[in-house]
Amino acid sequence: MSAARQHLRTVLLEWGLPPADAHEALLAADELVADAVLRKAGDVELTCRLDGAGERLRVEVGGPAGARPAASEPASSERLGLRLTHTLAEQWGVTYTRESTTAWFELVLPNVGRSQASSERLGGADASSGDVPEGARVLDGALVLDGVREPSPGFPPAPMPLPWPSGLSTEAMFDQVVQWTRAITQADAAYVLVGAAGEDLRVRSSTGFAQPAGSPDETDEADAWIEQAARLLAEAQDDGREPPRLPDGGCLSVISAPIRRDGERLGMVVAVAVPADRFGTLDVTRLRFAADALTPVVADERRARAHRDYRTWIGFLAEAGELLAGTLDANLVVALGAQLIVPRIGGWCAVYLDAPGESGELAHVWHADEQRIGALRAALGMADVPSGGPARRVRAWPGLDRLPVPARLSCGPEVLEVPLATRDQRVGTVLLGGPGAGGFHSDLVQLAEDLCARIAAALLTARSYTEQAAASLTLQRGLLPSRLPPIPGLDYDIVYAPAGQDAAAGGDFYDVFSAAPGRWRFTLGDVCGTGPEAATVTGLARHTLRALCREGHDPASALERLNEAMLDDGVERLLTAMHGELRPDGRGVALSVVLAGHIPPLLLRPDGAVRTVGESQILLGAMRSPGYEAETARLAPGELLLCVTDGVTERRRDGLLLDDGDGLAELLSTCTGLTARAVTRRLHTAVRQWGDGPLDDDVAIFALRAIPLADLNMDADMDADMDADMNLNTDLNTDLNMDAEKREG
Repeated sequence: MSAARQHLRTVLLEWGLPPADAHEALLAADELVADAVLRKAGDVELTCRLDGAGERLRVEVGGPAGARPAASEPASSERLGLRLTHTLAEQWGVTYTRESTTAWFELVLPNVGRSQASSERLGGADASSGDVPEGARVLDGALVLDGVREPSPGFPPAPMPLPWPSGLSTEAMFDQVVQWTRAITQADAAYVLVGAAGEDLRVRSSTGFAQPAGSPDETDEADAWIEQAARLLAEAQDDGREPPRLPDGGCLSVISAPIRRDGERLGMVVAVAVPADRFGTLDVTRLRFAADALTPVVADERRARAHRDYRTWIGFLAEAGELLAGTLDANLVVALGAQLIVPRIGGWCAVYLDAPGESGELAHVWHADEQRIGALRAALGMADVPSGGPARRVRAWPGLDRLPVPARLSCGPEVLEVPLATRDQRVGTVLLGGPGAGGFHSDLVQLAEDLCARIAAALLTARSYTEQAAASLTLQRGLLPSRLPPIPGLDYDIVYAPAGQDAAAGGDFYDVFSAAPGRWRFTLGDVCGTGPEAATVTGLARHTLRALCREGHDPASALERLNEAMLDDGVERLLTAMHGELRPDGRGVALSVVLAGHIPPLLLRPDGAVRTVGESQILLGAMRSPGYEAETARLAPGELLLCVTDGVTERRRDGLLLDDGDGLAELLSTCTGLTARAVTRRLHTAVRQWGDGPLDDDVAIFALRAIPLADLNMDADMDADMDADMNLNTDLNTDLNMDAEKREG
């Protein structure tokens, strides 16, 4: 191709063609020759003819018979045709003979004097007359000065038509561009390199590569060399510097043209050749043409990729936020956050949590290779604590230089420091180890910032929940009795379970305390609602009933006074309560109870029969002077009284309540012969299993069982045996002491 171009250029200059026409003829001829070379037509013969009047130029490119030139094929997505020839030539076609196949074109030339054109000055020198400045030489119709080939004034850049059809896929477009670039510039290899925003350029398509002695033999090595060369060329172009000395890759001639859109570099087209001084300015113009043709293609691909990545990252952040929001354990939030970061954003991460008035403390370390976590944690222990600067800042990790070389290389060359912070509060810092080759680009930095903000928000929520749950638990313990007194002749047990998982204060409460010698009071209540207001009513009711009992009020009178106190204080919450008195007498337990809007208790006989005790009256806080009346009953030995709140009876499953159809009585009938503790545990398990989710209301289960006489006699015998053992031990100790005194005497 080089010989054909040199021959044609020499002929056109000798004939004195106008520069613009010679430029078009060179372009069309190059395309015909390149097509013949690509189709492996063998030896190519180039012929130029100029008619007698000098108005028509004919160029023929001949080859052996059987070759089918692209000029004979219509342009399509599969057969590209010869677009330059079709656009520039007045006539073109293919002539077939028995011996050869010749592709040709004709150009119509303006009727201008050839002598004037032949005396064109080339870079201030007359090339045809040999008038060349000192230190310069003429080569292929161009002036070579200081080793850089400059075009003659007669060869200005001209707009070029696309030599390929529209509608090609991105990869097909890249392939056509590198093939056309290599052919039109007689390069040994051509490349299209593309890089995402903030990333280094990578080879997307290539064709050909010379293999002289000492050059790389593997494609990936060749790509690595051209990528390094492209990066150096890009940096020089961006900084306005002269092209730097490129690394030795076996090629002495390299030209490049950037693919740009709105000032941003999208990629680069590169042509390389083994010999020196292979390319000229006309080749650079052609390369720029190829780069301009690829600009909309690469821009559309980047825009589509950015949109795709944006949707992917938005989905990832949404799922990450949902996962973090569903965790109320601060330690688990930190661990989940680290695993969301690695390996999507970095190769490893370390989470530092700020303490009030102190520097950050290392809370969690995670690495893509779990076997390296221990070594990484040890290295971080020797490093400085992150300073927590701006939201996005890549800094050199101070501890990196203290690591041995293998560990230093495994950690990557850079560390991204991102604060764990919301708009209003900062909770710590995340160190991100580099993701690998290419480092952190802008998209990863933005993603890291957004994800760390979500981790910080989830961490603050978990801490707030922990503090609130601890406060609620402390308050709940203050509203319930710290310990329950033993009652002779009575076996009782209470199970209390707050609704949900937050253990919010308020709701149900219970109490058992001594009222007088031989008499005990018990209370089971349920405030409408939960939270601080319900907790206020709970505290008022429990302590008021204790105080009224000490003043000698019976259960009915005590509830009357409590009702008046609630109305006087303007309490807006209603309260259901069961308040009663127990009097064990050796033959069972005498019972008097008042039900202020509460669920009537169930009495279980030893034979499994179940009945209710008492009737529910008006709720506390609903009206003045409700006129509460106590009802009496008796627990015979072996009988059990069950008291519950509505969290038990109203437990739902598939639209049904647990107590529908006397469901609670049926459950209780299966508990004959069990202790009070066994009964409460069995019923609590049944309540949990009845519903699918967590409890939606507080649950309180209070069981009282009159101890049978046999158990009482057994207990009395055990007490007598224990007293005898204690007396025996006392006598033995006395004898031993007397013996010791005698020996001392």
